[in-house]
Amino acid sequence: MPGPVNDPAPDGVGSGTKQPAALSGRSRELVLRVVSSLVILPPIILLFWIGELYFLALVALLAAAMAWEWCSLVSPDSSSTIRRLSGLSAAVLVGAAACSLQQPEALFLLGALPLIYAAAVRLVTGTWILKLLPGLLIAFCPAFAIYWVREMPDLGLETALWLALSVVVTDVAAYAAGRTIGGPKIWPRVSPNKTWAGLIGGMAGSAGFGALLALSLEQAPGLVALAGAVIAIVAQAGDFAESALKRYFNVKDSGRLIPGHGGILDRVDGQVTVLPLAAALMLLSGKSILLWTWP
Repeated sequence: MPGPVNDPAPDGVGSGTKQPAALSGRSRELVLRVVSSLVILPPIILLFWIGELYFLALVALLAAAMAWEWCSLVSPDSSSTIRRLSGLSAAVLVGAAACSLQQPEALFLLGALPLIYAAAVRLVTGTWILKLLPGLLIAFCPAFAIYWVREMPDLGLETALWLALSVVVTDVAAYAAGRTIGGPKIWPRVSPNKTWAGLIGGMAGSAGFGALLALSLEQAPGLVALAGAVIAIVAQAGDFAESALKRYFNVKDSGRLIPGHGGILDRVDGQVTVLPLAAALMLLSGKSILLWTWP
């Protein structure tokens, strides 16, 4: 049974002894990351822009990949049939939730599908593998949240891009501040490279990005900047949660789908926590965070 380990370096850089070929290895990884990003980002941004069924297909595909990776992570001995079933179930969940916005009867499928999935796994394997079920939730929530936000009538596209890019800005700013300033670690046992300086840098970067976007939309920059800082904290919490999970299962990456980046879960760990929370707050308020005003 998997358990805690000393340092599998889930963040890509260990806290232990440096390896002789570390520099060249990191250089190759950086090149892979840049090339992968240049290939992947343009079509994703295009689908963000187009929206509707095209964007729904994108988020359903991402949910499928996340559920597949979860299955591989928590149950590595699972057959390809179970992994495909996991991915398909997550994608159908997203589709059913999207349909329920116009056809409320689709909520029946949304509620029944996790039970059908668990029963299908039981039928194939001869045992209940309940630890696979959280993967459906982790895959479904951020995928449907970003779709729902994108389809909002007022500033839906701008809000969806802001949320997604804020997490990216947080990661970049946190990395730059952490590497430049250094200092005390936040939780070295789980993530040996995360520093308080990095967190503050990530908050500043996300807040600045939000303020600039608000000014361009002629909205209140202070409130959006504050929301950006909160996004950075929530995103880092998601990062820590995924790092702890990978450390528990003694793996470096959640998968190998994206060259130089690892798996989908490695890239969207911050989105997993940010998107559902942001969508829930906007659902309660009835409008985009970008349209919020001071009381």
